[in-house]
Amino acid sequence: MTNWYWFPEDLNVAPTTKGVYLLGDSLYNIIYVGRADNLRERLSGHPDPNNSCLRKKGIRVFAFEKTSNSKQREQELIERHDSECNRTQ
Repeated sequence: MTNWYWFPEDLNVAPTTKGVYLLGDSLYNIIYVGRADNLRERLSGHPDPNNSCLRKKGIRVFAFEKTSNSKQREQELIERHDSECNRTQ
């Protein structure tokens, strides 16, 4: 997951398949890790109104990875990146 895309301008590059995604700020700091059955649909719903951390942060970029094992992969990425907005959930 090394390709970053501009948010929300590039949402159309996200597939409509299952996977995990990263949200980042303008310096590419990962602020949130999530998973979805439909990546494009889920990404278009951000910033999540129920996550006050995401509302305060400026989401500028996103990355994604298609995977059928999204729950396990999401946990791996949360542990690896210790993303700020995942800590507030």
